[in-house]
Amino acid sequence: MVDFPTRLLRSLAVATAIAASPTIVPTAAPPTSATTTSSCFLLTELGKGEIRHEPSNACSSRITPASTFKVPHALAALDSGVISGPDEKMTYDGTGDWPETSRRDHTLATAIRYSVVWYFQQIARRLGPEREAEYLHRLSFGNMDSSSGLTTFWIGGSLLVTPEEEQTFWIRLYESRLPLSRRAIEQVKQMLVEPPGTVVNAQGEQPFDQPWPADAVVSAKPGSATDRSGRAARWLVGHVSRGQHAYVFVSCVIGDTSLDRNAAIELAARALREEHVL
Repeated sequence: MVDFPTRLLRSLAVATAIAASPTIVPTAAPPTSATTTSSCFLLTELGKGEIRHEPSNACSSRITPASTFKVPHALAALDSGVISGPDEKMTYDGTGDWPETSRRDHTLATAIRYSVVWYFQQIARRLGPEREAEYLHRLSFGNMDSSSGLTTFWIGGSLLVTPEEEQTFWIRLYESRLPLSRRAIEQVKQMLVEPPGTVVNAQGEQPFDQPWPADAVVSAKPGSATDRSGRAARWLVGHVSRGQHAYVFVSCVIGDTSLDRNAAIELAARALREEHVL
């Protein structure tokens, strides 16, 4: 039998050892990338049906439309009469941290080509929040939500759209099935025609699968922005006409903020070449 003094000494020794042992604190898992790059490419021949639908969650993921919204925005401006036509000029006031191409006076036609944000912010002010909401619903564009701010809702704000919804909108545009004036629709289509072999964005002319076939006419709108969750969206949405054939395509790449601004342009050029559209 172990006497009481011995038991007491052993208990004290154990307690001392425990107290001297280092405290083990669970370590946090190493950080992982919040955004995985994904892409979507959609191609439809008008009057015939879909040709290509890349199997990616990005095709049904809603994200900021960025400058692709300048197309429905220009339609609303012309249909409502807040802009008289493609040649209506606005004077640059010298303020704002804009790309070089934006730091000058612009017409609607040049503003849509060079993705001039300040010009379309002026359009938003002329339309006002009620008409902005009205046109979003008339055009059924994305989630139709302009609540986050009159002059920014389409640039990383509350307005979100999927590539599939962009495809539906552009098919309706080029089949003249939007509930707007025919004049507004035709003027916007004309402004979207790109110079041969290039796509123009806020950084200027970008090479696009040069050279094009002699009978190809490409109309397109690029876009680039980061949404409220930190996802970067790169877009190129457009229409290709070749003889008796007409196509609508949507190219979208989603990733982190390091994503190349021309990622969707490069994806579209590659896919259109593979499908023998260009």
